[in-house]
Amino acid sequence: MSSATARQVLRAPASLLAFPDEILEEFFLRLDAAADVARASAACTTFHRIVSTRRFRRRFRSLHSPPILGVLECAATAAFRPAEPPHGSARPARALAEAADFTFSFIDDPRSWRVYDARDRRVLLCRHVKTTAAFADLMVCDPLHRRYIQLPAIPDDLAAATGGEGHRDFEPFLDPATDDDDDDDEDESFRVICAVHCQLKLVIFHFSSVTGKWRVVTFNRTRPLSDLSLGFCGMFLRHYAHGCFYWTHPSIESLFILDPREVKFSDIGHRPNYQAPAIVELRGHAIVELGNGSLGLISLVNGDTLQLYSKTLRNNGVDTEVWQRDKMIPLPKMEMHCDWNIRGAVEGYLLLQATPRNYVHILHNENLALETYRSLETYRFTLDLKTFLFERLCMSNLCVGYAQLYAGFPPPLSLPSV
Repeated sequence: MSSATARQVLRAPASLLAFPDEILEEFFLRLDAAADVARASAACTTFHRIVSTRRFRRRFRSLHSPPILGVLECAATAAFRPAEPPHGSARPARALAEAADFTFSFIDDPRSWRVYDARDRRVLLCRHVKTTAAFADLMVCDPLHRRYIQLPAIPDDLAAATGGEGHRDFEPFLDPATDDDDDDDEDESFRVICAVHCQLKLVIFHFSSVTGKWRVVTFNRTRPLSDLSLGFCGMFLRHYAHGCFYWTHPSIESLFILDPREVKFSDIGHRPNYQAPAIVELRGHAIVELGNGSLGLISLVNGDTLQLYSKTLRNNGVDTEVWQRDKMIPLPKMEMHCDWNIRGAVEGYLLLQATPRNYVHILHNENLALETYRSLETYRFTLDLKTFLFERLCMSNLCVGYAQLYAGFPPPLSLPSV
């Protein structure tokens, strides 16, 4: 074979790859992982141009759930713990950790802010700077693109809706994006909710970045909170499933529901009656989405097992039938004795934390230096709510009471969110 013929043969495969953009787009949509799409976009300018179009990003997000990339610890100084090998998201998680700024150095006085919530690639920060203010300052940040918006203060005439109750226990959180928001996803709009649990009512303050204003909605309770429950409003635990927010409280059997789209507040009666001798941990439960539109409640019992209950959803509400116990799920075996806690759920995954039992003893030993118990490894696991398989996500040298799963797409699939 002559050298000229050989060169023609070598060039032939390249000419076969000159597919129309529409065909390449279909190829990329069929890739299983967002990380694969990101790597493909870096291969050449043509691939990057296709992946970066609004049409492709919207189609890809409609077909694929954002992967879990790590854990954002909610403390005075936030820390992002990326997924670690052999977790399937370890590579894009590392890329996110390198590209994003989870120290929030791009805002003024970042140490005065605390992480309160994280969802849809956004992080909600909160700070208390004025002792006379009814509510704290709030800010929504995009740590990947280093953008932020500080929310205006809740006007006094709206704050008066609480009747002076619950100011210290107001609960700010992000209102998640829904399928109805797909067309506005590129507009970087968001919503924030602040809930105040009062004895006779639930007061909701709702902020929209589209209008730049707060509005207030007050819901009367069918049964007033007891003085004991009102005195410990901070013990309400918030969950999100099927477009609604759910609150549980250790001293209240009812499950409170807020549907922000229908602007409706209700309760569904009683939580499951745990069968003796099961011991239910205080923070050992979560309301989750299950298949076929069912609502699930996962509880940590006896310190080594998860217990799953379910109810059916009908007509945008929860059926009145009793909770059905579906299955028992043993926790992963550890080399040392650990205390387990459920830290929340997002994007079809449950976050669990395993802490060596001697951590608590060291934590309360005032004769030991802080670095001593910081060096202990706390393990984070995810439970896939479709397959009910565990996967170790990451480790941390610090045990915190509040942590959020961080889900999102790596660049270039991730656009500015504020």
